Amino acid sequence: MMDALRHSSAHVFVNDVESPFLSQDDAHHLSKVLRLRNGESVTCSNGVNAWRECAWNDGSLTVQSDVIEVAAPSPSLTVVVAPVKGDKTDLVIEKLVEIGIDHIVVLSAVDHSVVRWPSEKATQVMARYGRIARAAAMQSRRVSLPTLIGPVSLGSVIGPSVGFAEPGGIASWSDVTTVVIGPEGGFSSAEVAMAPATISLGTGILRAETAAIVGAALMVAHWRG
Repeated sequence: MMDALRHSSAHVFVNDVESPFLSQDDAHHLSKVLRLRNGESVTCSNGVNAWRECAWNDGSLTVQSDVIEVAAPSPSLTVVVAPVKGDKTDLVIEKLVEIGIDHIVVLSAVDHSVVRWPSEKATQVMARYGRIARAAAMQSRRVSLPTLIGPVSLGSVIGPSVGFAEPGGIASWSDVTTVVIGPEGGFSSAEVAMAPATISLGTGILRAETAAIVGAALMVAHWRG
């Protein structure tokens, strides 16, 4: 049945997978952007590991299969990122979702941050990140939507199984389920001293957005093969 997800003409998220109903935006996307024809396969998910196969018919979904429950990945994996300039954080959010990260946390300003949002802008930016994450989950046929929170302080993400990405880091991925990525200028020495562990992403010096994608990929590859 997982082939139905990979080969569907589109994948959408609905509030109730038992009685799937398309939002106005999704119905417009399927009809006007993707230009689906009647009878084409559309899979839908409730965003919390349940999905089913449907067919597109005149602007709505017709149920084609039973509801399928998928076990939540274990352990859940988290990437913490400091926002970077321009639209690069948009790219990071998109790729973390595609790679399969379960939780994405956006930091408020850290010591070397280039990006510093005024408080009134944070809600607007996080809402945009949420839309990007949802679109990426639809494109990659995820049946679970990642959580997305922020902006939060660096101190609030300190805990067990947390590793700061840092050149020369010595932790093993077997001990890390949350990787924290610094800003363009890297972590300050005071921030590195806060790290429960440090983990290496390789021998090169990576841009912040590249580090987030590489860290996510390495962690997913370790834990999920």
